Amino acid sequence: MTDLQTEASNLICREATLLDRHLWDDWIDLYTEDAVYWVPSWVNEEETTDDPELQLNLIYLRNRGGLEDRVFRIESRDSYASVPLDRTVHLVGNIVVGEEKDGEVEAMASCLVHSYGKKGSLTRGSLYDFRLRRVDGALRICRKKITFIDDRLEGPIDVYHL
Repeated sequence: MTDLQTEASNLICREATLLDRHLWDDWIDLYTEDAVYWVPSWVNEEETTDDPELQLNLIYLRNRGGLEDRVFRIESRDSYASVPLDRTVHLVGNIVVGEEKDGEVEAMASCLVHSYGKKGSLTRGSLYDFRLRRVDGALRICRKKITFIDDRLEGPIDVYHL
């Protein structure tokens, strides 16, 4: 495994672990200021939306401020969907990392998230597409696209379910 593969894989797995442990400040620190966080919706059986600015999305946050707002709502208990906060376990695998070009790296992964909350136990699968950027010598997430494999979702979704 190359150093870049190891570094990118560690970042992706660290993000999942921080979500599971509700270490919100550390989780937000993994993202660049201009980070895009996007969960497209399904248009039909074969394709998702491809323009988050013009089409319907499950979640679309244009920068890290959107993530900070979500965390504020979770911590202040101002988010009905997050009271009580679900317990989660992320299983991330099949991480594929591309070449580094101009300080950025494309990476893909698969994820299962098992959660327990008001709706009982739920397990959801998704595909991750990342763009990672080197900032002060370390990789950070500048784009995360989460594609649910199900086109119908039971219960609420928030950043810790993804």
